[in-house]
Amino acid sequence: MIKAIIVEDELPARKKLKKYIESYKESITIVEEFETVEEVLGFFETPTDIDLIFSDIELRDDNAFEAYKKLNVKAPIIFITAYNQFWMEAFETSGIEYLLKPYSFERFEKAVDKYVSLKNSMTVDGNESVLQKLETYLTNQTVQVLKTYQEFIAVKSSQYTYFLKIEEVVYFQADYGIVVAYDVHNKKHILNQSSLKMLEELINPAVFFKINRSELLNRNYIEKISRYTKNIIAINLKNNETVLKTSQNKTAEFTKWLGI
Repeated sequence: MIKAIIVEDELPARKKLKKYIESYKESITIVEEFETVEEVLGFFETPTDIDLIFSDIELRDDNAFEAYKKLNVKAPIIFITAYNQFWMEAFETSGIEYLLKPYSFERFEKAVDKYVSLKNSMTVDGNESVLQKLETYLTNQTVQVLKTYQEFIAVKSSQYTYFLKIEEVVYFQADYGIVVAYDVHNKKHILNQSSLKMLEELINPAVFFKINRSELLNRNYIEKISRYTKNIIAINLKNNETVLKTSQNKTAEFTKWLGI
């Protein structure tokens, strides 16, 4: 049995998380639920034997990192948030997974599976707890943990925020500090990122390739390629009249990436 706490200030998000927890193959007992940083600080004033924390980041009264840094919490944390800019800080604060809202049950399951796998790979000896061993392991595995790629990207408009599936992005394009994504319906989405480099840190390099200075292409939507000039390749996209072109210095690398 896994003993966990939930730190989430939005009721619908908390209900969804609890539903996923109930559906998980291993028993997870929710010891407490909190909505504020103040409540989290109060809970950890006395020793606890919590195994796992499910935590949002932006809470009603403050940022959750403020609590975890003050407390030096040792329990591993699965962060669940609508914002993608905190992922580096999350893994510096006992984080083992970073779920970007909205997330699927399959994504949730993989996150908890990671905790279970890490815990089961260790044996307790002497006075050292599983969580202490887990902390040591995670410290040594930080680089590997960070290689988790996002499934969604948050897009903010003047009125609301919505979530774009990265797998449905045909290509990203940058122009004078503005980055846009074109999806499978050829719809244009203006993103919060200001450069393709920021996107490259979030998406899978096995799926997306930067074909020139301003365009990042999803290989799954390539219909055909042809020689445009001696050193440039033209790329025709599926269900799209747009033709993209590699830059001269990217052509050889691109063909190698495609395995041709």
